[in-house]
Amino acid sequence: MNNLISPRLMKVIAAISCIFSALFASQADTIRTQSISLHKGWNAVYLQVDPTNSKPAACFQGTPVSIAASYIGDSTTVQYVQNPSTNSINKDNGWAVWYSPDRPDAFLTQIFSLNANNAYLLYAKSDCVWSVTGTAVLPAIKWKPNSFTLAGFCLDDVSPPTFSQFFSGSPAHQPCRIYRLVNDQWILLSSPSGTQMSSGEACWIYCNGGSDYQGPLDVKPQDGRGVLIGGVSQSGVLLANKTANPLNVTVASSADSAALPLAYVLRAITDTNVVSAEFDLPATYNMPVFDANESRGFWLTLRPERMTATNATTLLKITTDIGTQTWLPVTGNRSAL
Repeated sequence: MNNLISPRLMKVIAAISCIFSALFASQADTIRTQSISLHKGWNAVYLQVDPTNSKPAACFQGTPVSIAASYIGDSTTVQYVQNPSTNSINKDNGWAVWYSPDRPDAFLTQIFSLNANNAYLLYAKSDCVWSVTGTAVLPAIKWKPNSFTLAGFCLDDVSPPTFSQFFSGSPAHQPCRIYRLVNDQWILLSSPSGTQMSSGEACWIYCNGGSDYQGPLDVKPQDGRGVLIGGVSQSGVLLANKTANPLNVTVASSADSAALPLAYVLRAITDTNVVSAEFDLPATYNMPVFDANESRGFWLTLRPERMTATNATTLLKITTDIGTQTWLPVTGNRSAL
């Protein structure tokens, strides 16, 4: 038997190597900064990026944050308390805690990294803006059936939706039962339809039964955590309007998009075939209006002849006219995958 690797197998190995190389590039280079305003006392926040240095001491360096807590309990454990004091935020109540190294109780620390798509209670000794730089990831809230979940969302800072607008497309979240942290107390919202949300803020939100709801616009890449394109191939994103109203959607390229020239693909079905046309993706692309409950594929391809490196990455910011945002990582490889 010949021990030499066949040329065909060599090509397969090379293709797999390209895929992994592109994936690692995406994880390393699709970076954004999330900024959250903190006030003195307790703050409920939702982290949307995987920090470049995930150690809490590094994430909170130069800030007045001295305590961070993450809820790790199950549905049988007390999920929230009226007053998130140091006496109630502990392991017995389902919380893991980080204490700053200068505190006498620092030896009780149980949190050793901060991660995206997680909610945290932060205690700040004074007002500040907490900025976290890290890898952008798609939202992935895991709702606990018939229970409260501490969760938050990526939203427009100037004109975010109300809680009722955001959850109108989710039967599992009707009626809205939401607790918001106000002056160190969890307060039940009396008017979800009249209360605006805040980007990066975490709230206790009740879910009736199971749900995979992520927001009014559902964004599901063909490749899971992001878009991966090789050569002249195409990769799609399924966009779904989960509301009962039309939705305007805009796709904006990040400043470094020149390194990864993209085109969007329009497809049409004729009597005998499926035809498509490619158009360079502009800095801002206003998609055709999504009708109520409409789902549509958004297909992307590369302009590989314009790439100056074998691999490149970028972020696409997908926004809606009701104030939601989704950051979509895109990785391109000049060669076919």
